[in-house]
Amino acid sequence: SEFVTVVELENCTIPQGISPGVSPGLNDNFDLSSFDVQSLEIYNRNGTLVYSKTNYVNEWEGQSNAGDELPVGTYYYVMKYQGNKTKASWVYINR
Repeated sequence: SEFVTVVELENCTIPQGISPGVSPGLNDNFDLSSFDVQSLEIYNRNGTLVYSKTNYVNEWEGQSNAGDELPVGTYYYVMKYQGNKTKASWVYINR
């Protein structure tokens, strides 16, 4: 009989929060580098698009498209990744 070992990599989980500037170098950005993200859109609680990027890796540190620092709170995102998959969920900014 064959044994198959399944290893779930830690870096394949989607963060549910970022804390830019709280502990420098730790949870500073929304790291989706494991997901081959074609596009990411982030919305505030009112449904207003505040950030979007194509070919996203880990560039979002809680800023708007204009570069302004977004306030603490829950934001909602839609990401298109790995060809044709789509995921919608939330991420929390803590400062």
